[in-house]
Amino acid sequence: MSEHDPVHDDWERFRVLPSMTDHWDRPGWTPGRSSFHWFLTFDSAALRDLAATCQQQLHDLACLDPVPAEGLHLTVRRLAFTDEIDPATLVAVTRRVAERCRDQPAFRLRVGPLAGSSGAVRFTVTPWEPLIRLRGSVDDVSSACGLPAVERRFRPHVGIAYCNRDTPAEPIIHRVAGLRDLPPAEVSVADLRLVRLYREGRTYQWDTVAVVPLSA
Repeated sequence: MSEHDPVHDDWERFRVLPSMTDHWDRPGWTPGRSSFHWFLTFDSAALRDLAATCQQQLHDLACLDPVPAEGLHLTVRRLAFTDEIDPATLVAVTRRVAERCRDQPAFRLRVGPLAGSSGAVRFTVTPWEPLIRLRGSVDDVSSACGLPAVERRFRPHVGIAYCNRDTPAEPIIHRVAGLRDLPPAEVSVADLRLVRLYREGRTYQWDTVAVVPLSA
């Protein structure tokens, strides 16, 4: 199965794309609206340096909006738009996820090599196993609290640039191909964060709502 080799699979999916689309044209994101997400964030100079090196090689492509260093993250799951969940449910979800995470050990990830999707240039992240466990816990709690399932399949990644228009993919794929030999960054994951995500122009920003520690 391709899932056993996400590095190969991510690249093959990206390599054959005929075109890329506008990441910012997404359903539900009306002006001023914000959304609760479960994120992993990284205090990693190695990751920031790797992202900056790649972004520097892509900087002349006007169709790409680079992710600021402080904006690097891995989305475990979107919970709900903030106007779609009541405070009591948010508290219940957070408490139950914290209970589940107490039994999940902290882990390390490799971030890289570079690949992409129809709307972004992004790093493949491995191994998937601890991320799938974490996502499963969040999904179980969300369902138990009456929240709708997330339709999109989980493919862990860390984005470094979002596409801001419909454009042919080939020039971007060619540029990314030349950056895939850079060594991955090793990062540590000690907690899961619930954030309130919002947009400022063509960047994401967030406020941290809760920090859920993993088992030491």
